[in-house]
Amino acid sequence: MPAEGPEWMRRHPEFPAMLAGFCDGLVAPLRGQRLMIKLFGQRAPSEIAGWIVLMHATARTPEERPTLTRLQERLPGTRQTAAFVALLRGFGIVQSERDPRDGRIRYLVPGPVILDGLRDWLALHLACHHRLAGGGDAGERLRRDRGFYDRVLCECAVLLDPRNRALLRFPELAWLDEHDSGLYLALTLVERSLTQDVTDDGAGDGWVEASASELAGLLGVSRSHIRNLINAMELRGLVRQDERRRRLLPTPHFIELLERWVCHQIDGIAAAARRAERAGDGGHPPPLSQPSGALPAAVAQSSATLPVAMS
Repeated sequence: MPAEGPEWMRRHPEFPAMLAGFCDGLVAPLRGQRLMIKLFGQRAPSEIAGWIVLMHATARTPEERPTLTRLQERLPGTRQTAAFVALLRGFGIVQSERDPRDGRIRYLVPGPVILDGLRDWLALHLACHHRLAGGGDAGERLRRDRGFYDRVLCECAVLLDPRNRALLRFPELAWLDEHDSGLYLALTLVERSLTQDVTDDGAGDGWVEASASELAGLLGVSRSHIRNLINAMELRGLVRQDERRRRLLPTPHFIELLERWVCHQIDGIAAAARRAERAGDGGHPPPLSQPSGALPAAVAQSSATLPVAMS
C-alpha cells in the first residue's frame, strides 16, 4: 500500500464514481423508511445495535450473550440504552429469549432486519474496495457464505473501539453524525454534487438543486431541523447556500473530508474481511441463531442498510 495509507484510493480514476455509488448505497435503502431512519439516524442507537449483533455473533457461552445489563456495562447512558432496546424489541427488530436455566435472564436476539441489513452494509464497503483494489470479491462471498459473514462480524468488533473509528479522525463529520440524519445529509449532498446533470444555467458545477423541504422529506426529519443543520454547516465552511435558487454547494474542504473518511472507512472493513479470510473455515464461531416468528409487516417489508457505528 502506498505511504499515505488508504487515501491512495482518491487517486484512482474510478474513485469519483465509486464515491457516488457508496454515498447512494448507504442512504438509498433508508429513503421512505421513516421508522428505520429515525431509529438509526444517530451514532448512539447504531452503536447499541452494533453491540447486540457483535455480542450475539461472538458469544461462545451463555455468559457472553447480549442482555440489557451486559449492554449497559459496555455503554454510557444506561437509561438511553434501555429506552432504545425497548424500542427495538417493541418493533420486533430485536427479540428476547429466556434462559432455560434462569427465567430472570433474557437474551437479546437480533432479527433479520439487523442481520441482513448489516450484511448489506458490509458488502457495500467490500464491493467498493474491490472496485478500486481488485483481488477477490469479498462482498459477494459475504452474501453467500454464512460462516465467512460470521467471521467478518467477529473481526469488525475492533471497529467499535473509538480509537479505531474512521469517522473520529474527522471531527467535523463526527459532529454531523451527532445530529439526526446529519451524516445522511452529508452523503446525499456529496452524491448529488457528483451526479447531478449539467444544465444550461451551469447548475452542474457541483451545486445541488434541493430545498430544505425536499432534503427533509428524503431523510425523514423536519424541515426546521435540516434548515438549522445547513446553517450550522455553512458557518463551519462545509457548504454554501443560494437560498434564492434553492441550491447548495458542498465546499472543497467538505468534499475532501468525506473522501478521506470514505477511504479509511472502506479500508477498515476490507482489513476485517482479510483477517476473516485468514482465520479459515475451521475457526469461526457458532452460526447466528435466527429468532422464531414473523416480524411486524411495517418492519419486515425491507432490510435497511444500517449505519452501525463502525464508521
